[in-house]
Amino acid sequence: MGKIDVRQEGDGRISAAAVHRKLGVVPFVLVVIMDVGAGVLAVLFAKMLTESLIAVMIAGFAAVVGHNWSVFLKFRGGMGATTIYGVLVTLVWWQFLAVAAAAFSLFLIRKRQGSGLATGILIVVLSVVLLLQSLFQDAPLILAIYPLILILLMLLKRFQISKTGPR
Repeated sequence: MGKIDVRQEGDGRISAAAVHRKLGVVPFVLVVIMDVGAGVLAVLFAKMLTESLIAVMIAGFAAVVGHNWSVFLKFRGGMGATTIYGVLVTLVWWQFLAVAAAAFSLFLIRKRQGSGLATGILIVVLSVVLLLQSLFQDAPLILAIYPLILILLMLLKRFQISKTGPR
């Protein structure tokens, strides 16, 4: 759309935010839907194939890795936040949505500087909620740890970008 390659614009990072800045709201929404959808589909397909929670979580992990280090983009890619959202909303939907409402409010207040912070807060608070659920409702403890594992992929990508530059 618009004959713009976001990899050649600004800081060169592939992101929904870059699409929003360069192409507007409609392309941004489409990118968010596709990124979230990648996480959702990975988890849903894994759930159809197995009842193993670990296998389903590995599929979600693989979706985030594939987004962050895409073979189609010479192992470059996005930061993975929207794909992480898709994975988590499929695994722990009501907990994710409750915590996401608060994080989204922070994003709206902080605007541009808030997206990474809001994601970090969302993941930490979600992990605490899931930990409490595992302690008091007999939910699997691994679900409380999983969001923190996923956010490590995002942090690794951010560290990689800061060390090597976005291109």
